[in-house]
Amino acid sequence: MDIRHFFTASRALIVAGKGGVGKSVVSRALATVATEAGLSVLHVEIDGKKNEPLGTDGVDHLALSAGAALSEYLKGRGLGVLTKQLDRLGIVDLVASTAPGIDDLLMLGKIKQLVREDEHDVIIIDGPAAGHAVDLLRAPRTLKRTVPGGPIAQQADDVLQMFTEADKVRVTLVTRPAMTPVSELLDTSREINENLGVTLSPVVVNGIHSDVPAGVTAGGDGDISAAIDYVRARRAAENEAMALLSRSLPLGQLHSGHHVATGNDLVALVAGDLTDAIGDLP
Repeated sequence: MDIRHFFTASRALIVAGKGGVGKSVVSRALATVATEAGLSVLHVEIDGKKNEPLGTDGVDHLALSAGAALSEYLKGRGLGVLTKQLDRLGIVDLVASTAPGIDDLLMLGKIKQLVREDEHDVIIIDGPAAGHAVDLLRAPRTLKRTVPGGPIAQQADDVLQMFTEADKVRVTLVTRPAMTPVSELLDTSREINENLGVTLSPVVVNGIHSDVPAGVTAGGDGDISAAIDYVRARRAAENEAMALLSRSLPLGQLHSGHHVATGNDLVALVAGDLTDAIGDLP
């Protein structure tokens, strides 16, 4: 698949996955891949997280929190004085979360605005962990039942409409090649796609270990033989988990290897893997 087409098939990609699967690294790696393909990218970090800046030209960053989204919402409606008062009292974030789901809807409303108005070629969103990601995406429906009318309901309707349009938003799920995270991803995928109606993009399987190279033998050394057996057994278990994913979820898979690196060095290595994997998609 052409890399530019992969990213521009929708205005925004929300990257989600349970803790420990490398979701944030993958979101940053995807931003790197997109910009290296010549696209301008906005990388959004939910909940105001601030990771090490990507040293890549063409990637702009936005740390998004419910409090910041509320402040912008109020200012846009001529309530800048109220915003300053809330900020001075240090309760903007508190007010933004007074009702269940309000904070999530505020952030989704900002994402909706970016999807409609932002001039970047693609928006890549480092979403919350998988469980909270489902709550985030479920928030508009939850609030619609609680508040059936008024501006909150209208905002919820607008976000729900955005969710139904694959050219606006897709969700990229991230997992590791092990049975438990794969099973959890399958549950999350059903909730997001079947129950919430949001389109899924190819799944990222992150942290795949290398197998024993062909022709390598222990040469009679017991310790080396045990190490070879361990590596082969580990890879066999990973293959079994990826086979379950293939059987259960009819989506393409983007594979990234296990790398001993951190920070932007790790992001660059994962970006290289994802570049190859996207290119191999039909």
